[in-house]
Amino acid sequence: MNWEALAAIGSILSAVVIAVSAVNALHQVNQLRRAAQLDGSMRIFAEFISQEFITARNFVLSQIPQKLQDPAFVDELRSYRYVDLEQHPEYRVLYFLQLVGTLVEQQLVDGPGVFQFAQYSIIKSWEALEPIVRIQRESTNNPFMWRGADFLYENAKAWLERKGQQQGFTDAATGKPFKVDQLR
Repeated sequence: MNWEALAAIGSILSAVVIAVSAVNALHQVNQLRRAAQLDGSMRIFAEFISQEFITARNFVLSQIPQKLQDPAFVDELRSYRYVDLEQHPEYRVLYFLQLVGTLVEQQLVDGPGVFQFAQYSIIKSWEALEPIVRIQRESTNNPFMWRGADFLYENAKAWLERKGQQQGFTDAATGKPFKVDQLR
């Protein structure tokens, strides 16, 4: 065997080692990404089941329609300069949906995992809060206000529709295919 053949074999072996190392590094990067997403998801899940969030969500789901009839409440919503979470627990829900929506949109947290865990809270909270969002977008002249929460709602709704169709869920009363609008 001559030196040129040995050098060629050495080069090939080096290339194989580099390729295997690159594949291994990509696998490790993927595992680190998944671990970071899991950590982020677990923190989000913990907030969704925290007493503070549940209390604020209950307020949103049960009291917002009546509160929107109060002109003083609506005026406070129009003035976004000072937010008092004691007087306006709906902001706790809006801020959280905004945060989660932004993380999902930027692919820093796995959307389907969040949707599977909290689709009802996301969808029903946003539907109750959407009139507040309209008021604030108008009063601040900012069409992007609460856009992360809006993104989260739209994607959770689409995910739930897809899952319902894939799994053949139906409306118990009508037997028709599942639609998100059925949620009560």
